Amino acid sequence: MCKSVMICMAVVAAVLVSSSVVQGQTVPASPASCSSIASSLSFNDSALAGQWFEVARNPAADVSCIQVNVDLWENKNVLVNVSHSSSQPSLYMDVSEKANITLVASAEGVPSTAGYNVTFQKNGVNEAGVYIKLLSFNYTYLVGCGYTDASNVSTSYGFILARSNYTAADIATANNNASLYYSNFQNGTYGNVTQVGCYASSASQTLPMIAGFVALAMALIFKA
Repeated sequence: MCKSVMICMAVVAAVLVSSSVVQGQTVPASPASCSSIASSLSFNDSALAGQWFEVARNPAADVSCIQVNVDLWENKNVLVNVSHSSSQPSLYMDVSEKANITLVASAEGVPSTAGYNVTFQKNGVNEAGVYIKLLSFNYTYLVGCGYTDASNVSTSYGFILARSNYTAADIATANNNASLYYSNFQNGTYGNVTQVGCYASSASQTLPMIAGFVALAMALIFKA
């Protein structure tokens, strides 16, 4: 099972922080589980493209330094590249997972809002699929959830992705706001995903925040 978001995305990822959380929605009597949420935000949104950092996960992630690069390819595919450490204590990003999500539309041509069953690939081997829904987004923070078994709530999780200008206070706000609507988030409680000091390829160099995603996009498209 993919350990990241959109990872397990996961990927990937709209409406929430600050004073307005999920705009236009009434707070339900009971927060909804991920599998019971009727709709997801559309994955076909260029605003989702670029680099994201997974900053919170509930239950807590068992790895650190989760970084997600996303690209929208010709409104047909969402390309996701997730990097993270192989264990929670480690800051060395030695694991890479990739997914190519083929977008679908309704008969009327409207982008799907059902979420997507995403299969990540690691070392050329497909991992177990994870169903991902994007719940809220405000350009700086992306809140979503995922599960591997719709009938087993223990396989589900909530995640928060952020751009590089995130703050601890805003992460808490995003989490607490999401907890009003979704049972995968708990008010005042969430697992931080370590992002400070993360590095790749060399123990002496901090990973630069540069996506370099075009080459990956081309590789995935021509492979598909």
